[in-house]
Amino acid sequence: MPDSSFQYLPPTPPSSSSGAILSRFIVAIGFRYQIATKGLTQNEIDFRPVEGSMNMHELLDHIYKVLTWAYKAFDKNAKLEIPTNTFDDYRKKTLQVCESFRKRLEEMSDEEIEQTEIYLKRINTTFSFWYLINGPISDVLTHIGQINSWRRIAGNPVDRISPFTGEPF
Repeated sequence: MPDSSFQYLPPTPPSSSSGAILSRFIVAIGFRYQIATKGLTQNEIDFRPVEGSMNMHELLDHIYKVLTWAYKAFDKNAKLEIPTNTFDDYRKKTLQVCESFRKRLEEMSDEEIEQTEIYLKRINTTFSFWYLINGPISDVLTHIGQINSWRRIAGNPVDRISPFTGEPF
């Protein structure tokens, strides 16, 4: 899948259904991830701001895993490819998950979403879909912010694009 799916923010959805709202979160993730990872060089991919923190590659792996975990809560039959250990493959497969996740949410009814639970293995407990927002979605957005910060520190800041409108400024 080329970057084009998330190069621009789409028009606002025609309704404010649960699926439309959650889908817009995933669109925001795909859009911000696409911007944050566009044009990374090996210098940034290997970058680690301090000893003991994740490097960029480890961060990309974490984002992919959190995003796929959340997606699988909504599509139990999802068949996702594990990325090879290359930056390009992580980027491509993460954007593919965003696209599949977005589509899945848009086709679900409010009732289906209301019945969706996300399983947290660490404490062997399931949570309602609401926890997706303060859990995995917020976590992924936080880590995308780290990518932006780390690449700026490493000397390759992101393009100046408004995350509000999707337009360059």
